[in-house]
Amino acid sequence: MLIAPPHTNPPRGRGALLAGLFTTALATLCLEVLDTRLLSVMAWYHLSFFAVSTAMFGMAAGALRVYLGGERFEGENAPVQLRLNALLFAISIPVCHLTNLVVRLPSGTSAVTIAALFVTTVALAIPFFFSGVIVTIALTRAKAPVGLAYSVDLIGAALGTLLVIPLFWWSNLTTAVFACSALAALSACFFARFAGGKGRVFPILLTLFLASCAVWNANSAKPITLWYVKDRFVGLEHIVSEEWNVHSRVILRREAMEAPFYWGRGLGTESFKVNGQPIAIDGDALTVMSEWNGDRAALDWVQYDVTSLPYHIRKGGDAAVIGVGGGRDVLTALWGESSSVTGIEINGILIDQLEHERRTFANIATQPNVELVHDEARSWLTRTDKRFDVLQMSLIDTWASTAAGGFTLTENGLYTLEAWRVFLGTLKPKGVFSVSRWYDPSKVSETTRLLALGTAALLERGIKAPDQCMVLVACGQCSTLLCSLEPFSAEDIARLEESCSKFGFTLLAAPGVAPAHPILAATAKASTRAELDAAIADDTYDYSPPTDERPFFFNMLRGRAAFAESAEEKAGGVLLGNLQATRTLMILALISFVLVLTTVIGPLVASGFPRMPRRDFALSLAWFCTIGLGFMLIQVAFLQRFSVYLGHPTYALVVILSTMILAAGCGSFFSDKLAFETRVSWLRSVPLATAAILLTGWLALQPVVESTIHLGLIARCAVVVVAVVPLSFLLGFFFPIGMRLVQRIDTSATPWMWGVNGACGVFGAVMAVVISLWNGIGTNLLVAALLYAALALVGPLLQRRGRNAPAA
Repeated sequence: MLIAPPHTNPPRGRGALLAGLFTTALATLCLEVLDTRLLSVMAWYHLSFFAVSTAMFGMAAGALRVYLGGERFEGENAPVQLRLNALLFAISIPVCHLTNLVVRLPSGTSAVTIAALFVTTVALAIPFFFSGVIVTIALTRAKAPVGLAYSVDLIGAALGTLLVIPLFWWSNLTTAVFACSALAALSACFFARFAGGKGRVFPILLTLFLASCAVWNANSAKPITLWYVKDRFVGLEHIVSEEWNVHSRVILRREAMEAPFYWGRGLGTESFKVNGQPIAIDGDALTVMSEWNGDRAALDWVQYDVTSLPYHIRKGGDAAVIGVGGGRDVLTALWGESSSVTGIEINGILIDQLEHERRTFANIATQPNVELVHDEARSWLTRTDKRFDVLQMSLIDTWASTAAGGFTLTENGLYTLEAWRVFLGTLKPKGVFSVSRWYDPSKVSETTRLLALGTAALLERGIKAPDQCMVLVACGQCSTLLCSLEPFSAEDIARLEESCSKFGFTLLAAPGVAPAHPILAATAKASTRAELDAAIADDTYDYSPPTDERPFFFNMLRGRAAFAESAEEKAGGVLLGNLQATRTLMILALISFVLVLTTVIGPLVASGFPRMPRRDFALSLAWFCTIGLGFMLIQVAFLQRFSVYLGHPTYALVVILSTMILAAGCGSFFSDKLAFETRVSWLRSVPLATAAILLTGWLALQPVVESTIHLGLIARCAVVVVAVVPLSFLLGFFFPIGMRLVQRIDTSATPWMWGVNGACGVFGAVMAVVISLWNGIGTNLLVAALLYAALALVGPLLQRRGRNAPAA
């Protein structure tokens, strides 16, 4: 009969411990997802997922602190430390969040920019440091049943990712952060009970205070919000209203517009007066809701924009708009006498504004022939039976995504060959697909890539002369590409030439009109994919047609050109932002390296190396470095790949994180039961099976996506879960197997293994972004497959070295 040690927790104390662990995990993962939304608004979109690696860094540093802290975190000190660090966790969440709200992140690579990024990184990481301390104590020092405690931790973490959705339904970002901090303070209450009830008053008061802050901020007329957005100060005096959801932050700006808003303004617009409501999405994406009285005759002003081009040749048909925004393209379709207009918009806030709050201001939802659809456009168009004379997609992006380009977004999933295959398939005979993008005749612009994408999409459908089925027109800094499955007629071209003459548009390319720019001319004239690839070849910029495998339409910068002077000379507008964002990513990688070196590797070296042979130490490091890198390569690849599939990064983040956490946790728990480390055959077969699943996933992913993208969001989420669970279950084996292998050799090596695993996880997240950008998302899975396959060699060697050593 086993006798419990004196400090084993009684059942009631064990319940308080598990409750505290659950609320800590709940707050931790919720905060991690909220930080991605914070970064996507205050900075570039590709920084949003930097929150994932920063959270991992903070938790790894916290875990290491416990392992190197000795008796301070053991025995009777463990409950006290749990309560203390839970309080620090709760206090640090709002303090660090408020710090980031007032930090300005300037563009460029100056010392000020580096310092600001460093402050932001540290502020993001601090709460996760305390969370890492709490979780490590609870799992390894509090003497609770490991399997039960680990399960509670994983369930809390998984539910924490899902908690983000109702929090955003209820309120705004800062309110959600206050709610997270209240949960963290609640965990301190549970840990105080676990410690015997001492010091319970302050955690209770702190919980009530933070919960009150959340309620106050949710109902305040002037809630706490960001000061700086994309390097610009935005005061409350400039905001009419602010709304948040999992997609975006939407603010209605206070400044009034009395002249019509144009993307590509033609000649003769001076006499028009149209009131407009500016709407900013995540800071820099601007859409305008124009006031309209419902009279079609009052819409003549829209024809002066180059984005209205398709209706100059296709009036009176069925139209669809991808990305309704403030409703501008819907008004254009109504001016074009469309018999029906279907507007597809993924952002529910914008739909709500048009249908309810500003229904009589915009008068779009009041029109009997207008249908507004709240859905992801690509998925909806895949499953609809409707066919259209005009399908319009005008400047669907945000400045953050245009400039950053580093992570897949909703918009990126619309600019791939696979997406255009769907879009062209929804056209009626002689139907037109209209896409507008930024244009600058003197600088590198997206128009070249847009034309290449159109050419490739038409070639894929077997059209031998794509230049006969495309028209490219520009005005100012905007261009519009018209694509059709049938050649444009002489009558079409005559009408377009008449419009260009009347409104001052420039006809860049059309049947019988060769572009003056040599790259555009060669791109339009290509009759095979090989000719197209030759036409768009460039050492500095990537004009290749994006695919779901590399869906980064907005990232046109080749990696080797990021710091080249020639790139900056050629770039302007969005491409200059592209340069700045890429350089920022590299600076963050350097900051991550420095922080990991000083807070993880440095303390490990200072504590001394394990008392084990060098070869054994090298093999142990190889195992944990490999699984740290491999896991993050897989996770980031899944986040990017399924962002396109589900329609938004936050959906992918919630589904992927919760699924991988639960499945990997189940795998870890299962590995404890079978003791895989005792048999060489298992140490070979498990890594090889993991590599085989990765290779299978790499091959099967695109067919699965294309065959199921027509399903609704819930069904697509279920497909993602089914795809992710088997692999994640196996991934959960490797950490406990490796730890038991190492502990059979030397138990003092445990802190080193935790530390290097966390450090490599941080580096792996950054490395995955770089690989995806310039080699494709699937390359991450291939690299991960090679890494895990290599463990089939490392595992047996470690097992042999520790075979005669006593188990830890």
